[in-house]
Amino acid sequence: MASKFLLCFHDFSVWNYQKVTPILENLMDLVGAPFNVLVIPDTEKASPEDVDGFRGAIGKLNALGFEFALHGYKHRAEFSQGRSYMGLIAMNLTHGEAEFAGLSQFESGRLFHQGLASWNNLFEGSFEKPVAFVPPTWYSNKFLPSQVHAERMLYEDRFTLVSACGRHYISPVASFAGIPDFLVKPAFKFGEFIFNIPVGLPRLAIHPSDFPRLEPAIRDLMRLALNCGRRPVLYSEL
Repeated sequence: MASKFLLCFHDFSVWNYQKVTPILENLMDLVGAPFNVLVIPDTEKASPEDVDGFRGAIGKLNALGFEFALHGYKHRAEFSQGRSYMGLIAMNLTHGEAEFAGLSQFESGRLFHQGLASWNNLFEGSFEKPVAFVPPTWYSNKFLPSQVHAERMLYEDRFTLVSACGRHYISPVASFAGIPDFLVKPAFKFGEFIFNIPVGLPRLAIHPSDFPRLEPAIRDLMRLALNCGRRPVLYSEL
């Protein structure tokens, strides 16, 4: 695994596909391969034209070899029923985006299957079940990993990956969304560190909010990973 890394673009949705699709194609040109795209499947308040455009963008990226993972349901919680105290703290830290944080077994399963149903509605049977599930902001609950694995999907948290067949990977992640400006440079330094150490399966998690402000530094970090002899790997290859 020391020769590989995961490049993951988070938060691809019906609301940003027009902006994000060219970014994905440009980053693919840089790394020389398609990579993982985390899809927010909810299209409830979108126009039919935007939903069709989103489907078309995903079809185009799929033809290029990009791989899609399920990234929650709406990426923003609309209720707190059954949420633990620690889950409420996570919700506060993430401005309400920790959709699965601290949920009860019933609520976690209900929300997870709502995400799957929304995925199926979006793709209208043209795509298989998503290969992986990544909870928004990585905050979760103790029931979600087993619920994901029951559907034969890879589960990703902040520090590890567990494949559909139960294989564990140590996977430190460099991410820049939602952190204060004074922590951005240390976050990039951490990214340089994890790509240089010869162990683990490091991740680079990038978000639409990183562009265009952090694009030059992100591109430099991607070049560093490639210069370290690493290549981007898809979830399905694990």
